[in-house]
Amino acid sequence: MASIKFENLKFAEIMKDYATILEVTIPEAVRINARLLAVEFSRRTQPFGFADKSHKQGQGAIARDILGGKKRYGLFAPITDFMAQNAEENSTGTIRLFANKKGEVYGSDAAHFLTGATPSTIRGIHKDAFKNGRMSSAGTSDRRIGRWVFINKYFVPKSPLDDFVASQQAKVGLAKSGWAQCAKSIKNTRGIPSWVTKQLSDRALGNVEDRTANKAPTMVLTNTCRYASDVLPTAQQLEGQNIVAGKMKKQMTKILKYRQKQIQEAA
Repeated sequence: MASIKFENLKFAEIMKDYATILEVTIPEAVRINARLLAVEFSRRTQPFGFADKSHKQGQGAIARDILGGKKRYGLFAPITDFMAQNAEENSTGTIRLFANKKGEVYGSDAAHFLTGATPSTIRGIHKDAFKNGRMSSAGTSDRRIGRWVFINKYFVPKSPLDDFVASQQAKVGLAKSGWAQCAKSIKNTRGIPSWVTKQLSDRALGNVEDRTANKAPTMVLTNTCRYASDVLPTAQQLEGQNIVAGKMKKQMTKILKYRQKQIQEAA
């Protein structure tokens, strides 16, 4: 979970001028820019960005965590037809999968070779390994004992494994959606792509406390996704606040230039 307080004090140098120039109250100015901050936090939550490329990168990262690839060992591997037909289990529970030309024997054990695994089985193993938005068990390696090479993955049937990977990839943008929910609660999700906002139909992981009626107007935005703070580093939070402050200044400059032009044309 991650929480941020958007208040007049943090933007004291520009908030009053901003409200005056836009001809809105300070509480309204706080709400306007709290929404902008929610959008910016959503953008900066991993996978970073709003482009389709970011979406695909998130899907790829999930596939690598589960199956391995690009320096990630992975947690699962599919049981091929060859394995299913030729796997041999001995009395100690060791399972011989195949051998290569070098004489190395690749194997597993009864606890990891799960021919009867269901989507529920796979989900339970994954849940135990998934900590703070990351796959804690991915990144291990094969174990070598003599000529045996034990593949340190869970072997499961291909069909339920493919279905599970697809179901996890469908959750890309879940942590981002907590900030999207905050933006929606304030006004709308303009600027946030559909691959993030579609998560809002199943979950509402954002909460907004509107305290703009107080003497010191504030809004508290909370992303209730359990690993939100792990995928939005402090440095990105600070950068997001700087970006919003910069947008406020640009907007004020643009309005002032427009009004100056109107005055000049009317003269």
